[in-house]
Amino acid sequence: FLKQIFIFLFFALDAIASCCLRVSKHIRRDDLRLVSKYEIQHKSGVCEIDAVILHIRKKLICADLRVLPRLKRLKKNHKPKRA
Repeated sequence: FLKQIFIFLFFALDAIASCCLRVSKHIRRDDLRLVSKYEIQHKSGVCEIDAVILHIRKKLICADLRVLPRLKRLKKNHKPKRA
């Protein structure tokens, strides 16, 4: 019984820790070009706000959803440099 409670608490704490609490409204274009992937956080369940979680190198940046169209446009138009 105690093991089940511990596992439940671990998952609950993990979910809370992975939510964005604040968002950046202004993300530099150079930083947007470095985004390797992104995730959408919805305001439901344990998370209190909508956000885009940007993966830039080894960092996670919480951004406003209005950044998403700019990011998609930059990624679509950006062509990698040839070596």
